[in-house]
Amino acid sequence: MYALPSFARQTGQRCAACHVGGNWPQLTPWGRFFKLAGYTAGRSFADKEGFNYVPLGILGQVGVNWAAQPNDSQGNPVVTQNGAPEAYGFTGEVGTKITDFAGIFYEYGIGNTFPGWKGAAGPIDIRAVHFFHPGNSELLVGIDSNNDPTVQDVWNTIPSWSFPAYAAPQAPGGPGGPMISSLGQQVGSVGVYALFDREFYVELSEYRVGTGFYRWMTAGTNFQNGAEYLKGFNPYWRAYWTKERGPNVWMAGAFGMHSNIYPDSSSPSGPTDTFSDTGFDTQYQHLGDTRKLTLRGSYIYEQQSWNASYPLGNVSNPKDNFKTLNLNGAYSIGDGWTFSGGYFFGNGSSESALYAVTDPTGTQLSAKPNTTGYVLEVDRTLTQNLLATVQYTGFTKFNGLTSNIDGIGRKPSDNNTLWITLFFAF
Repeated sequence: MYALPSFARQTGQRCAACHVGGNWPQLTPWGRFFKLAGYTAGRSFADKEGFNYVPLGILGQVGVNWAAQPNDSQGNPVVTQNGAPEAYGFTGEVGTKITDFAGIFYEYGIGNTFPGWKGAAGPIDIRAVHFFHPGNSELLVGIDSNNDPTVQDVWNTIPSWSFPAYAAPQAPGGPGGPMISSLGQQVGSVGVYALFDREFYVELSEYRVGTGFYRWMTAGTNFQNGAEYLKGFNPYWRAYWTKERGPNVWMAGAFGMHSNIYPDSSSPSGPTDTFSDTGFDTQYQHLGDTRKLTLRGSYIYEQQSWNASYPLGNVSNPKDNFKTLNLNGAYSIGDGWTFSGGYFFGNGSSESALYAVTDPTGTQLSAKPNTTGYVLEVDRTLTQNLLATVQYTGFTKFNGLTSNIDGIGRKPSDNNTLWITLFFAF
């Protein structure tokens, strides 16, 4: 999920050419176009004269965490202790131009936390493109295949690349979330997209479960134990308008996905639950010579129809809904410092089978997933290959509660986490 060293070698450019202030992963206009154009700018890694560069890279993180009470959202002690150094997220990447019309971005990670050493596929994006020139206009048409809805997107507003792009291992997420953000490394896709005059973009993709032909995209995913198992082909769509004027860039867009998912991944047959996600997003950037400002926002509304799970008694209601809002911004000084902050909330239907919180006497305290909080982050680009981050995640409401969030007296702020980490990319 970070800047790819192989792309820097391919293009001969610094990371700051594609990433705002050199801060991974938020993209500049050139970084967005480089991705949409199939990662084809620059040299091929090999030609008739030999090898030009190594299309490989190694990414990773080392860091420390502190939590108010180092427990997960259920009140259970976490594996590591406050202040214990950790190494995690070691990833090998392949990113390269294949031909003048195609390119690939592929990551494979080892271990969630040291010494886990479990291998699994990371984000994958493969593209083939062609440029047309009707009249005085430019039309870019592409074919894309990936393993995570929205990972192909070029804006830092929707799930795969939204702020915060990375989070502390101890920082819990909310108890609920939209399905569109829960399918990474569990699916495979094929889709088509078009960009007209670098302003108007449309895309239609179809996703299916990452088995069979797509199994190489989901290596390390256990479909017999908890992974989401999609039935048939599931459509994803995306559209946006963007405009550049001098150092200013505006974008307004919409996106969505309809998913059919078996309630038991170990027995993928019979009726399915359906999830219909509709989202809206916007972004503004001011890219001055030394000062850069980015403002972002996204909203997702999900309709949940428990056609399979409700008859089985797995949920309390035949239909539910879930909503998320993410508002954030970043301010960069040169290619060295970036200061970011964001507010998030998720809320949805009361659903005791999924979100119930009870006290020790069995009295239900909440059955809602409603969670609100904020993230504050400072990033320092030490070199092109090293990024230091200090991040604080705070909660003001958790699981619909502002106190006693697990029935044993913990407050939302007991999930607050301070994370100091160093990213490297070589």
